[in-house]
Amino acid sequence: MSQLNEGGFSGFNGLHVTALYKEQMNPRNRGNPFIEALPERVQTESFIDALTSEPPRSPEFNQLPIEDRLELVQQIRPDFWVPFPSHYDKYRNLYSMIKLGYQSRDPLQAMYNRQFAIGIDNIFKAGVGDDGRNLAGNIHTSQSLVEIAINGFGKSQMYERMLNQLFPKVIHHSQYHGRALPTTQLVWLKVECPYNKSVGTFVKSFYAEVDRALGTAFYDKWGEKPGTIDKQVMRMIQVAAQVNLGVLIIDEIQKIQKAYSGGEENMIDFITQLVNTLGIPTILIGSYKALYLFKDSLANTRRGIPNGFAENISGHMLEDSWEWGHFIENLWDQQYTRSYTELSSNLKEAMYHYSMGIPDFAVKLFMHVQSKTIVHGGPEKITVSQIREVAETSLGLVQPIFLKIRSGDYSAYKELDEVKPDWAPLNGYIKDVSHRISIHGSVAEDHARVLQKKKKDEILKQLIDFAMQFGRSSSMVEVIVNQVYDASEGMGDTSLLYAQIAKLLLEKNEPQTKNENVTNRLPKKSKTHLNTPIKSTDDIRYIVAEGHKKGLTSEEALEQKGYIREVDELLNFIS
Repeated sequence: MSQLNEGGFSGFNGLHVTALYKEQMNPRNRGNPFIEALPERVQTESFIDALTSEPPRSPEFNQLPIEDRLELVQQIRPDFWVPFPSHYDKYRNLYSMIKLGYQSRDPLQAMYNRQFAIGIDNIFKAGVGDDGRNLAGNIHTSQSLVEIAINGFGKSQMYERMLNQLFPKVIHHSQYHGRALPTTQLVWLKVECPYNKSVGTFVKSFYAEVDRALGTAFYDKWGEKPGTIDKQVMRMIQVAAQVNLGVLIIDEIQKIQKAYSGGEENMIDFITQLVNTLGIPTILIGSYKALYLFKDSLANTRRGIPNGFAENISGHMLEDSWEWGHFIENLWDQQYTRSYTELSSNLKEAMYHYSMGIPDFAVKLFMHVQSKTIVHGGPEKITVSQIREVAETSLGLVQPIFLKIRSGDYSAYKELDEVKPDWAPLNGYIKDVSHRISIHGSVAEDHARVLQKKKKDEILKQLIDFAMQFGRSSSMVEVIVNQVYDASEGMGDTSLLYAQIAKLLLEKNEPQTKNENVTNRLPKKSKTHLNTPIKSTDDIRYIVAEGHKKGLTSEEALEQKGYIREVDELLNFIS
């Protein structure tokens, strides 16, 4: 590809190139100009080099006057970016989505032109048949992806960097192996949803972004034309097909309100029509507020869900994760104080505590701390007390939210939906959907915890049934089982819970000591089931007692006899 931006296209948004065609390894991609003109997939090393960025750094910067160094500190937020291994996975998915989407839109095939002859509006109205074919007989190969993450995670910036650094925005075709091909290929388009607006307002934003990229006048033609949501979406899809759009990224999807769009179903229909009817790969990016679009409508029905539908849901980084360590160590190097402060474990812990491992908050906190240190003067060393003081002032509004996150107060999630989801509906959604879904970071940890807590009654019943075999009273069993379960916060290895319960129940069988004062007590009628004699070698008490004679723990003795199952097998009971 050769760049065109410097040759008369500088007024357009994004990188414009002329098409250079490369032979494809995959037979499904051969002879398709739209695919052959795409850049080659980059390897991990090149990906890291392309996406990594840092603010200006030089040893003499640390000796500049205060105002100059404060200006450099402000450059950290727009310039600092560290890619993670998970980012390359997202790039791989993005690249594949674009190629797959073009497989069913080959401009040299009769099917491509037949769709325009039939009319995009007619194809849109007809939808797709049971075999996935549209009115023109085409089966589209597009996929869609939902990227839901905690605010400040950097999800939008991540896709912007990948698209701008590794893909052209527009490819201009003129001739393909001697055959005239005067067409334009809009490889990608990112549209941000306007705040508290409707599908119709989003469609207008779509026209405006297409015009910025191509110099067209679609907004003038369609932007202010009235019509129902169906008609507005139909026109939008017609434009997307006309410009050969490779992938549509819809950012801040939670800003489109169903109250303005005719209800939740209209929103779902809008999204699925983009993917299914004309085969436009779509990536939806949003905060946890966007989950209302998916947790009910898409979880309860397969209608309209593409086979290639997938979701990524990400929370804040975990403190002991490789990602957090890698991120904070690279961020910490961006110091403009006169003296460099080494990153100690206490400083690292404080940065995590007051930012909750959310990249945007961590960067802001680090910038504020540096600015305060520089202005304060003296040795200009960063301390834990400075981090705490800055966090409680400059980032004071978010600290109560972080406190609720750390407390595990699930009842507070509804008021924290921009930071953390309400797990009651989300957890059921993750379990019930049939499409592919991935969860990351703190969300994955919380998901596992909630799944087990949700099954608390079933787990307690299993533990009580096990404990009752020791011949103790139901009240004693209930107390001990709950004591052991609560001590593990519901997340203990089930086999260890069995062993701890057995140990405590056996200890309760010790005879009374000689010092115990029983002379003034009224005699009580003994309960026969408390002292049921051991009649069988299969009795749990016998197994444990014999195990102790051999130097085995209660757990080891029960495992040998098969009374304690493997963890993987036990998980089947709570899945």
